[in-house]
Amino acid sequence: MFGVTTSEDQPIAWIGKYPVRVAAFLAAAYLLGIFVTTILKTASIDITPFAFFFPSFIRGALWQPFTCTFIQEVTFFSIFNVLFMFWSGSEVEKYLGRRRFLQLIGTLLLIPPVVISGWSLFGVHWLYYESYEFSIGLFIAFATLYPNVQWFGWVPLKWLAFVGLFLGSMQQLPRHEWGHLSVLWIVCAASFVFIRLLQRGISIFDFFGRIQFFKPKPKFHIVTRDVPRRTVEPESIHESIDPVLEKISKFGINSLTASERRALDRARNLLLKKP
Repeated sequence: MFGVTTSEDQPIAWIGKYPVRVAAFLAAAYLLGIFVTTILKTASIDITPFAFFFPSFIRGALWQPFTCTFIQEVTFFSIFNVLFMFWSGSEVEKYLGRRRFLQLIGTLLLIPPVVISGWSLFGVHWLYYESYEFSIGLFIAFATLYPNVQWFGWVPLKWLAFVGLFLGSMQQLPRHEWGHLSVLWIVCAASFVFIRLLQRGISIFDFFGRIQFFKPKPKFHIVTRDVPRRTVEPESIHESIDPVLEKISKFGINSLTASERRALDRARNLLLKKP
């Protein structure tokens, strides 16, 4: 009834005949976020410590980048958002495989805190939470993979993705929520580029994985240089010159080595110095 698989192109597990993928755990986490947010607000507990706020983050609220996206205020469309996330996420995971899909999820979850932090560096602070940007980013990835697949047989996915991006932008413009608007566009752009690069056989994560930022220092070994031994030539002129003269008589003067030529020159000089 329950089985576990190991290949990254296969589901994590099977419950009967139903596959269990990473997208299922992701949707379950967002569904849990809806219930937890509702319980906290019902108990009049402030949920802003779980949203991402850069001044709080740099003062020690290091959990905020991991919790901000899972804070969900309940609306009529909340359950549709979870189902939509599960459906599009499952299709993207089938195409990319588990490892690539986790890389995509990590990228989409990391972008909002990074973008909001960028605004804060210029003195503009935004409180960020909810998952609309993540959901539409995941759907952008799905529409990039299958742009011409028709929704209900008449609307191509690429146009549906554009409508989602357009409506999300229209929600933020009247409220002047430039931080959320920038997160939305950057998430969608990153999702599109991520899929396009993979389709061209390029992975940014693999590229950076090949770079060793902390390379071990090369070990230097002292190699002793072989010093050629100096040939000690005999002091006696006759002992040193006789073999050389014999060699000249047999093979000619061009057959002499450098040391033999030096011995011949030294013997000649010594003979010239004699009275």
